[in-house]
Amino acid sequence: MVISIEFGERMDFYILKKQQELIAIPADEQNCKQYLDSGYFYIDKVAACNETNALKILQAKQTKALKVPMIMALLALPMVVFAWYSLS
Repeated sequence: MVISIEFGERMDFYILKKQQELIAIPADEQNCKQYLDSGYFYIDKVAACNETNALKILQAKQTKALKVPMIMALLALPMVVFAWYSLS
């Protein structure tokens, strides 16, 4: 069993994007509104210890979202090939 120990409390961060720049800001609606008014777009809300970890958590979420369909497709591929071969 692995137990992770975290120092500091987690807080919510809004992840915002403007062109190619991703930023994490504390989840304060007024502050977020100012960023949105200046051209940023809302991406997600994550809980993290700091801004850097918030961006890493977002990357992990996006990577996981891509891995699952890819793994399912790779698992289905041998079955499709076998079915095609059987029907031929």
